[in-house]
Amino acid sequence: EKTFLGRTGPLNGEDIIDVIVGEESCARFISRHLYNFFVADEPQVPAWSIEPPRDPAAIDALVAAFQESDGDMRAVMRALLNSDFFKAARFARVKSPAEFVGGAVKLADWPRMPDPAINGWSPATTAMGQKLLDSPSVEGWHTGKEWLDGGTLTERVNFAVEQMMDTSKPGVQSIVTRLGASGNALAPAEFVERCLDLSGPLEASDDTKRVLEEFASEDGPLVFGTDDERATSEARVGRMLQLIVASPEYQFA
Repeated sequence: EKTFLGRTGPLNGEDIIDVIVGEESCARFISRHLYNFFVADEPQVPAWSIEPPRDPAAIDALVAAFQESDGDMRAVMRALLNSDFFKAARFARVKSPAEFVGGAVKLADWPRMPDPAINGWSPATTAMGQKLLDSPSVEGWHTGKEWLDGGTLTERVNFAVEQMMDTSKPGVQSIVTRLGASGNALAPAEFVERCLDLSGPLEASDDTKRVLEEFASEDGPLVFGTDDERATSEARVGRMLQLIVASPEYQFA
């Protein structure tokens, strides 16, 4: 017979887990991790004992779902994904290197089949600060803005820009096709808005939009009438996408 966290009996390992999961602190710890992963960046884990949650009401709602369902993660995730705070969360998390690389590759939509290029993705995330399946400690990686410093930000931008440089990639071609589908010329401001929408969608700051619109205005409206015009516009779209994936806004999810 033994006593653990106030419960006495012939407890075995599974009993101990049951006791731990029944503690509110366990529900709160797991709920805060879920919020940090799916909703918005939280302070680093070691600070949780002194730093309050970013959204205490959201954490309380997840804790309640955890306790009411006896730790059923399906119920907790259902509560999270159906919540107003999840639906309202946009650009509140810095993408992890794995998310960033995956997103850039998906935007380029290449390669679609196994290709030697895949071998470069894991080293890319490592250079960005996340060696896959090998976190620095049992705590995991420090997330949020700690993903970004002078070196890792350069790696992120270079990787994303490289994915957009080849305009023959299916993802870039898809964007070019959608931009030219109406057959109408696109004014510089509309050119920027459509590319931001098709790249995310992204909500760019006024400063970022100004820079993008200045670039778009250099060559006037985007037109797709003739083969030569389409080729010129395709190259312009590729350069615009390179600027977008290099923007501060592209670092956030």
